[in-house]
Amino acid sequence: MRTTYNQVAGQSVERLAALSDGVFAVAMTLLVLDLHAPAVEAIHSEQGLCNALQAMGPRRLMFAMSFLTLGIFRVG
Repeated sequence: MRTTYNQVAGQSVERLAALSDGVFAVAMTLLVLDLHAPAVEAIHSEQGLCNALQAMGPRRLMFAMSFLTLGIFRVG
């Protein structure tokens, strides 16, 4: 008769899955909290808004790549 680790330890894989879900949720939340909108005082026209959003382009790209990487690891 073969026994598995889960039977010996009295634990299930669902607890580990719940822990990893929590860790990924915290990591993704911290990524979102680091996003900031452009300063309202510096924007006086639609063109100014477009320029401010373009200036944030590299930061938004890094956010998207990090978020997608975390999502891939979480699904895997």
